[in-house]
Amino acid sequence: MTHTALGREPLRSFLKWAGGKTRTAALLASLSPEDGYENYLEPFCGSAAVFFALRPERAILADDNADLIVCLQQVATDPYAIMAQLDEWPNERGFFNQVRDWDQAGLEPVVRAARVIYLNKTAFRGLWRVNRQGRFNTPYGEYDRPYYNRTTLLAASSALQHADIRHACFREILLKADPGDWVYVDPPYVPDRAWGDFTRYTAGQFGPGDQEDLAEVLEQLDRDGVRWLLTNSNTKMIRKLYSDYRIGTIATRRDITLQSADRESVDLVITNYDPPVRQGLMRVE
Repeated sequence: MTHTALGREPLRSFLKWAGGKTRTAALLASLSPEDGYENYLEPFCGSAAVFFALRPERAILADDNADLIVCLQQVATDPYAIMAQLDEWPNERGFFNQVRDWDQAGLEPVVRAARVIYLNKTAFRGLWRVNRQGRFNTPYGEYDRPYYNRTTLLAASSALQHADIRHACFREILLKADPGDWVYVDPPYVPDRAWGDFTRYTAGQFGPGDQEDLAEVLEQLDRDGVRWLLTNSNTKMIRKLYSDYRIGTIATRRDITLQSADRESVDLVITNYDPPVRQGLMRVE
């Protein structure tokens, strides 16, 4: 089996995403099967931080957030048009409110992609949150910072050209995995505290029943010989759902939270194979 990384320097994502793995992406990428894999699949890609750290030659990136997927697709195909669009938009509360209220489904793809980046950089804490009608409802953030880094965006475009980017539910993507592939699964986390609910990335949200459905699909993949790695919160529910698999922990931070003392946390890292042990970085139970 051939390891399919491109062999170049890891990249950082151009988006800041609630639950994103920017800080731990390199570690998670290093936990891929030691004997390699044919294809990389990520059904909850979010900011695609692990994909950018790994830089595989063949990948399927998917998410149930249609705006996010349009953004990734357009960054892959036309990053210069996105940058040109962003250069025209002021970082002002009034304009932010206009952009937030646009009907995204009726926008040209480049404008829709630019809107995702603009809102990500100007909304409060970069939080992508929608109501049950799918309308973005995070307030203005008062941040004085650029919308994009040209070098980062163009490098991301180059990497994304090696990916099949799809708007799809996790089940549709996971059932495409074959033995020899490696799957990284990073669903919306089970809340580990009363105010820790960040499942509202899409109108449908992601609840306990979805977590159970996901566990059933991963059990099927395990029977089929597909190797996968899952990250989720350190909760009794997740430990029970995956008690038959290898469970480890890594230190992380919840930057999206308001209270700095509560940002330090631990994520579960669960695999159905023996991952390389990274001493001092991941604790295997």
